[in-house]
Amino acid sequence: MRARMAFSGVVGVIVLCAPAIAQAPAPRGSFGGGGLVAPPRDHFGPGNAVVALRAMRGGRLELEGTVRGRCGGGEFAATARLADDGSFRAKGRQRTEPERGVTVRTSYEVTGTFSSATAADGVLKATIQRTSEGRTRRCRSGTVRFGLRRPNGRIGAPGAPGGARYYGTTSQRGVGPHRPIVLRVSGDGRVISRALFGESVRCSDRTRMVGVEAPRTNARISRSGLIDDRERFTISSDTTLVRVDDRFTGRLGATGGRGTLSLSDRTFDRATGNVIRSCRSGTVRWRAAR
Repeated sequence: MRARMAFSGVVGVIVLCAPAIAQAPAPRGSFGGGGLVAPPRDHFGPGNAVVALRAMRGGRLELEGTVRGRCGGGEFAATARLADDGSFRAKGRQRTEPERGVTVRTSYEVTGTFSSATAADGVLKATIQRTSEGRTRRCRSGTVRFGLRRPNGRIGAPGAPGGARYYGTTSQRGVGPHRPIVLRVSGDGRVISRALFGESVRCSDRTRMVGVEAPRTNARISRSGLIDDRERFTISSDTTLVRVDDRFTGRLGATGGRGTLSLSDRTFDRATGNVIRSCRSGTVRWRAAR
């Protein structure tokens, strides 16, 4: 399952900071995560989001993310400054063109607070305006509560605790931060009930596609925390066939998880059977923490 779009420019960004009231933690590097609504809601429905953050010297922060509403997805990219109490806030508008003839304008507000040098939690709200073929639709994300972590690769005792959530990053980079990943484990700890991650693939026509990906719902987790899920399917249209081959592997533990993912698809001309385009991510590593 995929939802891709590409950045085309920033309309405006306004950055605000909360007042200083306490000694702040000192986060550094790339953080990732997001927010997931409970199953069986749609992966790409309202309330789902992936969020990435890079913390730099001098309290400067870069934020990127994708948030979903009923009319589609909206992208945001902003800068902010870390306040003395560990909080941050960014507010602005982003313009994207996910495909030819389609324009998306996203008004967003992100607030959050670092609880330590490796963890933060926050709230994201967005209004998405999608224009296609002269028709404009507007929708809202609602209030999305998200988590961010800077994982260290440690997973702790093997096995996934029931209801656990993992937040982290992949080896792919966005404009600034590494791309984010967020996983939600079922109450009995036996399956990944919901997951999302930012992704990028390179294609044979020398284009690069970016967006969000959802691994298969209810991918099994072994007692030792192992995941090995492969998803193959075909998307048909009047003129083309797209054959998708995706894989998601990993190991989850009491404190974190790590693994790999890969995405590939080939588009065929239905009339001739010739390959029109192929796209691949290669093997991408991911790490996450609770």
